[in-house]
Amino acid sequence: MKTSSIFKTSLVALVASSALLAGQLYAVDETDTTAKTEQMDRKGDRQQGPRDGMHKMLRRLDLSDTQKEQVKVIFDKYKEGRPERPTDEEREAHRAEMLALITAATFDEVKATEIAEAQHQKRLQGMLSQFKMQNEIYLVLTPEQQQVFQENFGQGKGRGHKSRR
Repeated sequence: MKTSSIFKTSLVALVASSALLAGQLYAVDETDTTAKTEQMDRKGDRQQGPRDGMHKMLRRLDLSDTQKEQVKVIFDKYKEGRPERPTDEEREAHRAEMLALITAATFDEVKATEIAEAQHQKRLQGMLSQFKMQNEIYLVLTPEQQQVFQENFGQGKGRGHKSRR
């Protein structure tokens, strides 16, 4: 059963990595770059991702100045604890390692499992850190704000999600 789970995890990692590699193999023409730049200009310099959703959620809670300062301290605390982003050289080495794995004459399941498990651990640690940070912020809120937070969180408000229908 565990072998099946490892195999599935490895397979998912390989599919994801090949999708990343496919993008690197094709050259981007200048019109695509211009369109993306224009799209970014329309969106502005706002941050994307899960932390942005938390910021939006907090803006809707009408925090007091004291609460804002407490939240800032919590954000800064977790920002300092985040691992550094990989350098371009580290990313390139990782891509080369995955390409060698994918294009090998025989598939090295042990190596694929190691890569998949390493990626899984990074994501797991990041998610745990994010959950801890959000819990600390939630505890700063008043009971009324906590209620609004729960309602908004349950509905996906403030997270940047649009209906998929």
